[in-house]
Amino acid sequence: MRELLQQDRLRAGDEVLSPSGRHALHYDARGAAVLTDRQRAEVRWRSEPGRLFLDGDGVLRVEDGTGGPVRSTGLACPGAEVLVVTDDGDLELLSGERVRLLNSRLGPVGVTAVAGAAPAAAITADRYLFRQGEHRQVVARTPDGSLRVTTDEPGSWSFTLPARLARWLEQDGTVLTWRILPNGERLAWTLCLVDASGDLRWRENPRQAHAYPPPARPHAHGGPELPRGGRLRHQSLTSPGGSRTLVHEDDGNLVLYANPSGRALWSTGTWWAGDGWVDLTDAGDLVVRNSCGAPVWRAGARDGQRLRVGDDGGVALLDALGREVWGVRAGSADAVPFPHVGRGPALRRGQSLGNHSLTSADGGTVLVCQAGRRLVLFGPGGQRLWERYLWETDRAHLALDDDGVLRLRARDGSAVARLAGPADELVVLPGEAVLRCADGTVVWRTGRPPRDYTSWLSALVHDGAYCATVVHDIDPDEALRRLGARPGGIATGTWSELRKRVDPDSGVAVAAFTLGWHTLLVQAGSRLAPPRPNLSAGTFAVTCCREAGADPAFLVFRDGAVVADHRGGDPGDRPRAPEVRRALAAMGVDSPARAAVERDLELLCRTAEVHPTPLDVVRPARIAVIGRG
Repeated sequence: MRELLQQDRLRAGDEVLSPSGRHALHYDARGAAVLTDRQRAEVRWRSEPGRLFLDGDGVLRVEDGTGGPVRSTGLACPGAEVLVVTDDGDLELLSGERVRLLNSRLGPVGVTAVAGAAPAAAITADRYLFRQGEHRQVVARTPDGSLRVTTDEPGSWSFTLPARLARWLEQDGTVLTWRILPNGERLAWTLCLVDASGDLRWRENPRQAHAYPPPARPHAHGGPELPRGGRLRHQSLTSPGGSRTLVHEDDGNLVLYANPSGRALWSTGTWWAGDGWVDLTDAGDLVVRNSCGAPVWRAGARDGQRLRVGDDGGVALLDALGREVWGVRAGSADAVPFPHVGRGPALRRGQSLGNHSLTSADGGTVLVCQAGRRLVLFGPGGQRLWERYLWETDRAHLALDDDGVLRLRARDGSAVARLAGPADELVVLPGEAVLRCADGTVVWRTGRPPRDYTSWLSALVHDGAYCATVVHDIDPDEALRRLGARPGGIATGTWSELRKRVDPDSGVAVAAFTLGWHTLLVQAGSRLAPPRPNLSAGTFAVTCCREAGADPAFLVFRDGAVVADHRGGDPGDRPRAPEVRRALAAMGVDSPARAAVERDLELLCRTAEVHPTPLDVVRPARIAVIGRG
């Protein structure tokens, strides 16, 4: 093990190892705890005989195990909760946040606390990053090079960023900091890496952030090739004979598997990167990206026209003449045909789903069997729409047997669970997977996901600062004019095109999207403020406005007047408009101020009675840059 926690006893036969494994804390033949340099076969520290433990007062003690006296080893520091061994051959006492407090050789350690933001490389054994808010959050370097992130709240919790990820975060011109970002259906302070332009390069808990990359070139889902401009997101390519499958997994790894054994033959080793996707870029390189679109691995190729998975165990990137510009070879000797692989959107009788994927015809919904342990249905933004843990056996796969019954089968082919059937095909449709008969009768389907009120904004804004407004019964151009767009300054374009045009210091980017008879206005920039009430002249409007680090503003307008203003974070605030009362009732929330802080986009949509989707906002819109003043 790598650390001894407060009140845990070092048991006989156990060792606390340094990151490299060279130094070990263990018991000798006399029952004394000793710190040994294995390479030199010498003892660097020794206690009296007895069981070693870190007491609640931060003192490292030994006890004889029979109720006898407890003795101090001489190592102690108030607040110490963890004991570790360093590669220098020392013992160190750390706080619960993994901040160094005391070194057995050097004594008390002076550490520097950095508030708010710091380059990842600047977080060292002697320097940690913190954010002081309602709950204190700390990022500290551990002896093995990883980063431990701790939140001090009731039931304090922590997680570790692996050393591989921690090294990747050490990019020039970037800092680790916190921003208010979407976290499932809520907004929360989120640890992230940002570059000099303020763009996100990484964020914690990427599975809770729905990401919508630019459209990719279509391809035959589940086939053997990915064309230039194509993308894999939780999807697979399978060789013509079915013996090999290349799949993008939701931990960020791109893995080549042998079928039907499920043995991993090769991978990019990017298991630490978190969810994302794989692009065959316009320049012809194969790139693995995280959920923020930042590259975490490259093949380093140029001019690749297509990526092909072969039955010979090879994955090759080929140019326009069919010449290999990059490739790997793995396990070709044991390749055997496996024609029973489901491809495209459907699994038919006699076919199985192992380390493969099925993709809906529109490319947005993907069903996968993850590492033989979990069935997952992913949506267009990478969100999990449905999943089932396969507890029945290790390395299971899904099979639609010849009798039409959908079963889980173990690695040896034995049936371990019956899911549904009989039917003729399991087909993935937009938002769900259904088991149906040839006449279209549905006999089973995945559960439908809860309504999503945040992913449409995640497709546009990544820094947590925005102003979103729904105006009833007026068209986008009229809404932009009321907001202050100058005559002739309204054009048609995408959100990304609009952001490239705006100078953050002199104007605000505004896009107007059509939602039926209504208009959705989205503003981005610095120093955002709610629109003026005259936006609602002769109609009804709702707005939520949030700047990074500030309380949100949630306002309701009717016929040019403010009829509800819920801001300031007062939990005793009460709804002042019937539309807000109905929305809160549907949300099961009493306080509009609390809903505005935690679920502002859902409150906006329910109050305005709209339900935008990512598809509503990734298409061209009416756009303008509105000057300040």
